Amino acid sequence: MHDVIIVGAGPAGSVLAALLAASGVKVLLLERESLPRRKPCGESLNPGAVAALARVLPAGKFAAIRSSMEHTLIHGWRLTSGKAELLAAFPAGQFGMACAREKLDYALALHACEAGAQVIEQMRVQRLIWEKGRVAGVVAYSAAGTHAEFRARLVIGADGIRSAVARCAGLSSFGPLRKTAFTARVSGVRVLQPRVELFTGRGIVVGLAPIGGGEANMTLAQLSGSGSAAALAASFNANARGKAPDTTEADNRAASVVSNVGRSAWLLGKAGELPELAERLQGAACIGEVLACGPFDRRVRATQQEGLLLIGDAAGYYDPLTGQGIYRALSSAELAAPLLLQALESGSDAPLVRFAAIQQSRFAPAIRLQKLIEWTSRHELLWQSALRGFGSLPAARSRLVAVIGDCL
Repeated sequence: MHDVIIVGAGPAGSVLAALLAASGVKVLLLERESLPRRKPCGESLNPGAVAALARVLPAGKFAAIRSSMEHTLIHGWRLTSGKAELLAAFPAGQFGMACAREKLDYALALHACEAGAQVIEQMRVQRLIWEKGRVAGVVAYSAAGTHAEFRARLVIGADGIRSAVARCAGLSSFGPLRKTAFTARVSGVRVLQPRVELFTGRGIVVGLAPIGGGEANMTLAQLSGSGSAAALAASFNANARGKAPDTTEADNRAASVVSNVGRSAWLLGKAGELPELAERLQGAACIGEVLACGPFDRRVRATQQEGLLLIGDAAGYYDPLTGQGIYRALSSAELAAPLLLQALESGSDAPLVRFAAIQQSRFAPAIRLQKLIEWTSRHELLWQSALRGFGSLPAARSRLVAVIGDCL
């Protein structure tokens, strides 16, 4: 029996596992995929996330992780809509970082192992174990279909916006915003700068972040009901359900390649419809898979039950436009660790209730700002006026970028 089971080896789960294991807690970290694994993500850490990593990792560990992988330091934002543009720099001395997400996640999971956590990959949680009205463990299946039960004093859901833990506990549901995002690594993009760039227009939002080695992360988002996007998202979902029946492995590999070629062409063509990107994407090419994800409005009615806690995106998520997801994941792990230690020492759930309240208080203002920005960005004239307005007010512009960047 473990003290704590953490489901999900993303930044929130791995960092929390490492913090608890380093304090002598017996931790089991379950991950549904095989690490390292790609996932749909803008692959950009804002200054708050960079600072959080420096705090939660041992001295020199973050520098070692940075030196082990290609990355680009990010010094601000550029928002463009038609002829309206907003350039904003992070406060002096603060910077973000863009890098391949699977490399960062893998490094953090390895750190959790080094700290003493047990990590099991390819283990998909299917349901929770309840005893006397309290969550007491999880039932999971391996990639081979092997059934396993794991028990612990506390279970933590850190498994993202489609959290199996939140779903099994009956805590989550989708909200009304239906937006789908398609993301790929792209080479050959002209004039990359050390900043995150967002381009809006024609009903889409395109984000670019240089991740090092001449590559950029390109993410395109639009409302899920938008014609070709809905059809493309359906093809992604069909592909994700598994191999087609009555086909050979070679047939499925060939179909996957053809399908990905079509997705790459669609993604580059759709982004190139924006005049600001048309020339910069000439000669660009997608590297590897094009991934899809959405919708991005995940609500939870509570983030805590007896024996159970949700952190990171599993605790609720709304639209990735402002790029604050990794910061919230790391910050929630940092906040949760000492309170989970208190809960284990006292045998009481009171610290978990306290954490749920702290988490709500900490992130609610940013989520309200996210909703305002997302709504405004869908009204082109209003959005362009907002960009021009902030561009003409240096103090307001600096304040906005500091809030979005979680610059403390």
